[in-house]
Amino acid sequence: MFIKSNRRLTRRVSFNLIWLLVLLAATAPAALADELAIWNFNDSDLTVDHGGGTLVTNLNAANILFASGTTTNARLGDPAGQSLSLQGGSSTANNGRQITFNVSTLGFSNIIVSFATQGTSTGFNSNQFQYSLDGTTFVNFAAPYTPASAFGSVPLVFSLAAIAELADNPNAAFRIVFNGATSSTGTNRIDNFVVEGTPLTTSVPEPTSAVLLLTSLSGLYRVRKRRRAAKTQP
Repeated sequence: MFIKSNRRLTRRVSFNLIWLLVLLAATAPAALADELAIWNFNDSDLTVDHGGGTLVTNLNAANILFASGTTTNARLGDPAGQSLSLQGGSSTANNGRQITFNVSTLGFSNIIVSFATQGTSTGFNSNQFQYSLDGTTFVNFAAPYTPASAFGSVPLVFSLAAIAELADNPNAAFRIVFNGATSSTGTNRIDNFVVEGTPLTTSVPEPTSAVLLLTSLSGLYRVRKRRRAAKTQP
């Protein structure tokens, strides 16, 4: 009798542990986004600071400067440091020019681009965010934006999750086209430019899979219970 009781107790504990683990999996949060590339400009250059990617521009080199930055949208403990500061240029020649971020999204989906920005009253006041699937042809995304006069506490965020072709794409690229500057010294600042995505493979079960597992486990439990009841009947 003692051995039988121990066996029953062991089976019950094991079943309860499995049930608990499945419940934890079902309620686990979705996989968090990973940063694929971060430019914080604290080194006063255009080199990516975390992750992988390249930044290129056709603005006049004399009008590519660096100025005090912000912690808005900063990642991995980066300090405020510096920010990229772009001028309108002589005869506002930089209107219509751009900066381009080439970032591979291999292994990731649900791509999001975010950054902090501010501009002076004579700086670029109509700026268009774009994306590219091949690094060559760019498509406008959302309406043009006008920077605030100072860095705010909330960054600009462009969620590109609906653009399925941007996922798992080694040729993905993102661009800002600047327009609207009315003086040579009018500036826009860009800081903490981040490209992030969700890993395509995750060890955490999807909620639907977890529910199916719970349903199956519950069914098995009911079958075992009926069998036990049948054995105890005279």
